Amino acid sequence: MKKVKLIEEIVSKKQAEKKEFVQRRQKIILDKRVDLTEAMEYFFPEILNDSTHLEVSDNYVYFKRKHEDYTYPKDVLTLCLRGKSWRDEEIDRIETSFYSTTDDSKFELERMILLGNVAKILLDYSDDIIANWNCVVKKYKDILLDAHKKVWSKEKEISELNQQVAAIKKAAEEKDLFENGIKFGKRENYHDRVNLDVRWDWTIYGINEVKVTRVTPSGKSYDLDLKVNRQRWNDKTNGYEDFIDEMKVKSVRADNVWSMINMNRNRIKS
Repeated sequence: MKKVKLIEEIVSKKQAEKKEFVQRRQKIILDKRVDLTEAMEYFFPEILNDSTHLEVSDNYVYFKRKHEDYTYPKDVLTLCLRGKSWRDEEIDRIETSFYSTTDDSKFELERMILLGNVAKILLDYSDDIIANWNCVVKKYKDILLDAHKKVWSKEKEISELNQQVAAIKKAAEEKDLFENGIKFGKRENYHDRVNLDVRWDWTIYGINEVKVTRVTPSGKSYDLDLKVNRQRWNDKTNGYEDFIDEMKVKSVRADNVWSMINMNRNRIKS
């Protein structure tokens, strides 16, 4: 279908455009994280060193220290930066989260010192920490929103085009289903077959072709002509052989027919 190919080419171009927008947005997000990290590091110069660092993720600041028993830095303290509601990026308070333990190893004793030092800084500079954080958030708010909108707009365009393609394909499939029938390609594996739920307790396996011969007054069920791939024993060849079994079934739910078609669209013979 020429129209489908044309739309799919447009979709491909828009996917490439979306990819560029996503990459730009990701760079802005990373730049924001770097600025937030630097804003937080400014207040803890005496705590941060080769064995202790902090990481920023969303509205959390994680203090991490190297531990000889771990291949990765261990979380020792988390600062939760909260706004008036969970939707707010700008914050107005800092909450702390840390674990308790009876372990009195050197690592844990040094962690206790770190907790105390961070607590002193929070007592003296919480307002400044909050202000610095909010300055970075404000700096990126409109820039990041614009980047999000460009991605969302491109996704909407792609989605609308894909819906057009789906509608065109379904219209063509409906025409085939009602006029000529839809044929499915055969797989080498006999057990990998197209199946149709005719009733709640009856499934037909090996559908080769389906055609609607009648639509019920409600429009919700179809009478069907089916061609089904079967196997039977051949005494002459001493083995199984394939054959086509023609069947007529009545009042099959239209949803079940379309579900079969949609699940096996890649097998439909054009």
